[in-house]
Amino acid sequence: MTADAGRELRVAVLGPFDVRLGTVRVELGSNRLRTLLAVLALSAGETVSVDRLASAVWAGDLPDNVRRSVHTYIARLRHTLGAEAIETTSLGYRLRVEPERVDALLFRRLLAEAAPALDTEAEPAALEQALSLWRGQPFEGIESPALHGADAAHLLDLHVTAAERWLDLGLAAGRHSELVPEARRLVARHPWHEPLWGRLLLALDGCGRRAEALSAYERLRRGLSEELGTTPSAELRRIHAGLLEDQAVRAAPITPRQLPADVAELTGRDEELKRLDGLLDGNTSVCVITGTAGVGKTCLAVHWAHQAAERFPDGQLYADLQGFGPGESALDPHDVLSSFLQTLGVAKHRIPVDPQARIALYRTLLAGRRALVLLDNARDAEQVQELLPGGTACMVVITSRQGLNSLVSRHAAALLTLDVLTHRESRQLLAGRLGRECVEADARATDEIIDLCGRLPLSLTIAAGRATAAPSAPLAALSAELRRVRTDVSVLATRDARTDMRTVFSHSYDLLPAKAARLFSLLAIHPGPDIARAAVASLAAVNRVQADRLLDVLLEAHLVAEAVPGRVTLHNLLRTYAHDLARVADVRLHRQAARRVIEHYLHTAYRATRLLRPEALVIVPSPPAPGVRPERLACRRQALEWFQAEHTVLFTVVRQALRNDFPSHVIQLAAALTPWCDHRSDWRAKAGLHEAALKAAEQLGDIAAVVRARQIIAAVTIDLERADQAPA
Repeated sequence: MTADAGRELRVAVLGPFDVRLGTVRVELGSNRLRTLLAVLALSAGETVSVDRLASAVWAGDLPDNVRRSVHTYIARLRHTLGAEAIETTSLGYRLRVEPERVDALLFRRLLAEAAPALDTEAEPAALEQALSLWRGQPFEGIESPALHGADAAHLLDLHVTAAERWLDLGLAAGRHSELVPEARRLVARHPWHEPLWGRLLLALDGCGRRAEALSAYERLRRGLSEELGTTPSAELRRIHAGLLEDQAVRAAPITPRQLPADVAELTGRDEELKRLDGLLDGNTSVCVITGTAGVGKTCLAVHWAHQAAERFPDGQLYADLQGFGPGESALDPHDVLSSFLQTLGVAKHRIPVDPQARIALYRTLLAGRRALVLLDNARDAEQVQELLPGGTACMVVITSRQGLNSLVSRHAAALLTLDVLTHRESRQLLAGRLGRECVEADARATDEIIDLCGRLPLSLTIAAGRATAAPSAPLAALSAELRRVRTDVSVLATRDARTDMRTVFSHSYDLLPAKAARLFSLLAIHPGPDIARAAVASLAAVNRVQADRLLDVLLEAHLVAEAVPGRVTLHNLLRTYAHDLARVADVRLHRQAARRVIEHYLHTAYRATRLLRPEALVIVPSPPAPGVRPERLACRRQALEWFQAEHTVLFTVVRQALRNDFPSHVIQLAAALTPWCDHRSDWRAKAGLHEAALKAAEQLGDIAAVVRARQIIAAVTIDLERADQAPA
């Protein structure tokens, strides 16, 4: 079978098991073949381990040679479906079919699309499409305890939840007559699920069929008594009482369940989950989860929301505010309010036009209700301000790349800032995606992938996806490919703009004010690993107050971090992105900025050396370029503190000056830093300085500087030999 034929394969499990190649139905006579294909289909496009396949096919009665037996049945499936339909990987087998061609996976995707829908006309349409995929009980025609256990139960739970939500929306919209047939089918399929019966009674009463509603209630009451020895629930009895009293029966307030699908596995974040749990028992009703792009803010928020759902019996509202997307894509909070109000049962034509009245109605409906409001991907505090409920019974969780500090001050919001994963957690993430055996088989390549991805969850997930797509390729090949990320972040590109690293970063950069955006691209010029706020002023040719303000904008956007007070760093992938921006900018302006950085350190080092060793013979540097603002050191103690803080940066700057063709600066820097090396007896650093100075002098053809550098190198070599021969 060709690859094109593979794409024609369809597998249906939401009812009688059905397999088709194009329009041709495929008969699988053996129950084991049907079970095997069903398990593979539920993980379409992903590898399924031999052990998982065997446990589903043979349950507790495994064959003597499990791997050979599974392979035998795989071969039979390939004979029926085509040789290319099932791929062998190092970890098991993978069905080569698009997830949309497996009805259970399409059902889940449609539910995920319906949950955060802002247009309540779109939500019922997506739910209706999802429900239409069901033709009966899951996995009919397959005998497998594994499938009919947890897998079937999970699908049935999703089906009932989606059906309830669809009926609620229909009742709120007054579509009672068209709901009755589907409600009857649903109670026939789930005869003891009382919430569905309640919705059937409401639909019947809403279209003037109260006698039928009373008759339906009596049938259920009798069935519960005779079959289960119980009585109808309090909610059903309330509806029944309204029917008997000849009153207009009102549905109970709609309980929204809008959370997106939970992540399959959340790696790390144990402390953050504990802190979120702790907020439930305190007085905090607003929490802002913030951090740089790709750090996993949404995954954490959604995962915790699912875990804590039972603590919010009045439901969960969710909206992706699209604060960081292309152009002007951020949602208007008034549109979000309108959606929330319709979700809470307000008919579209009854939603107030006046913005303040709309806010008041929203807060009135949520007053006293214990609900969770998850506002994802907020651009700023203004976007979420009107979406905050009025009381403290509800809890609001907001994710944003911005810190939203005004919410902290005005609403006493808790601030939860996410950092990248630890190295151990990064390995766990890769192991969860690729399998522990694969990750441990080449520990060196795994560690390099983690370092290249900067321990950022999104980039690690992209890398894992690459490895999964090429299971026969070793991890060493992937790490070799990813090395290019040091100079080009588009190496981590994907087809989905939501997960493409360059696009994700650009959404943060594009929202920066012009001066802050300019500074971000200039930061790539600095060699790192970090930069002092004072040096930023010289880099950008602004005064210290202006530099601090611009840095605060970048810090708020989580494009830089301040791990140590007064010093900022760039994540390595953001540094690469900034380099990409610098490459397309004005080369002349960036060279001027590079010179200002070098001269900042040169002139500050000269001043520090005069304070540290006044007697030292140091080359007096040329006057600094316009915009350079050397630090004003006043005493020997400040000089020592500056040298200690900038030690690593200074030697990196020397190498960068040599690399970027500033040879005279290299010679002057070497002279200015030599007394510091003497003070520390750091002969190797001193030798490195003057080896760079020698290369610079040779480039300039400065004979005197060449002789001086060689003399110092020779003297340092003797000092190093003495140090090596000295007794320990």
